[in-house]
Amino acid sequence: MAPRKRLKKNKDLADNLYGSVKNGVTYYQYRHPGTGQYHSMGTNRLEANAAARQLNGILVSERNLVAEVMGTANEDMAHLIDRYRKDLLPTKSLAASTEQTIKYRLNRLERDLGKKLLEDIDVQTIAEYLDDNFQRDSYIKHRAMLVELFRFAINKGLCPLEMGNPAEVTYAKSEYEKARRRLTLEQFWEIHAAAPVWIQLAMETALITLQGRAEVINMKFADYQDKTLKVIRQKTSKHEHSHLMIHCPQLEDIIARARQSKIASPYIIHRRPERKVTAEGRDHWTKLTPNNFTAEFRKTRDKCKCFEGMPRNQRPTFHEIRALGSWLYKKQGFDNETYIQPLMAHADQKMTEHYQQGHEERWITVAAELTIDKR
Repeated sequence: MAPRKRLKKNKDLADNLYGSVKNGVTYYQYRHPGTGQYHSMGTNRLEANAAARQLNGILVSERNLVAEVMGTANEDMAHLIDRYRKDLLPTKSLAASTEQTIKYRLNRLERDLGKKLLEDIDVQTIAEYLDDNFQRDSYIKHRAMLVELFRFAINKGLCPLEMGNPAEVTYAKSEYEKARRRLTLEQFWEIHAAAPVWIQLAMETALITLQGRAEVINMKFADYQDKTLKVIRQKTSKHEHSHLMIHCPQLEDIIARARQSKIASPYIIHRRPERKVTAEGRDHWTKLTPNNFTAEFRKTRDKCKCFEGMPRNQRPTFHEIRALGSWLYKKQGFDNETYIQPLMAHADQKMTEHYQQGHEERWITVAAELTIDKR
């Protein structure tokens, strides 16, 4: 069995033996290489090491024999990820942007864990890897990717079923306070005032139509006819609720101002770049790429005084305009189920409500009318 990467404090201990200090005393525990369970080994370092080596001689050999019989003894994480890419990913019918995100995570996991044998990856290996490399949403997303990878591995016989899914046992960290703050209407207009015209038009379009960055930068003049805009939501393009025909007279003014740029472009949101360069997903030199658009919006946002002193990771992104617009529609009396949810192309009303949360303090009207008898 190839040795697993260990923390510095455990490097002098036998494989699968770990020490933890409590009240100045070091307690040793042995991790069963098959089940992942921990067993107390007392406080004597020499005795714990000797026992751990003896256990390794028995348990590790058994594990290797199982792996050899199953034909998985020499399969590493890179092999699993390659199988996942070829066998499962193409069957998911994902939107291009979602598939690109998954590929990014797979590339990261392959780079970090690719050389590790599958039989050597246990709960603690994954827990330490996640804790050392990710936080908040990034932690959750990469953990979910590992859970799916090992579920696939078990289904394909690359890992013994009795070993279980090592990623699934790790702490999910699903409950945490969102770092990024909601965008207020006052902040929206301050960014708007500091932005170039094409960003102003993009902001207004997102606020009115409740569409995201990908949809906004892909909108063409030809998509707007008879005061109606045709939109296909990128993330949910495979679902029928993603194909929208939005009746939106307010877009007439935005489109009229977009045409005043005197730049021949098929896209409503466009600009003249400093250099005409080719890029993936760009079919016209005036089109904004997602990364470039985000960088320019961020640059404009960070110039605004309202964000001075606010940590960079808490400053609202362009995506928060979608949430702000949803909340404003609700405040103006529009119904979630019949109006706002379809406009946002949400299949679940709970998702729409999630976007509307956090914009203001909610006061609950109650009564307290206890009569106290004076004695």
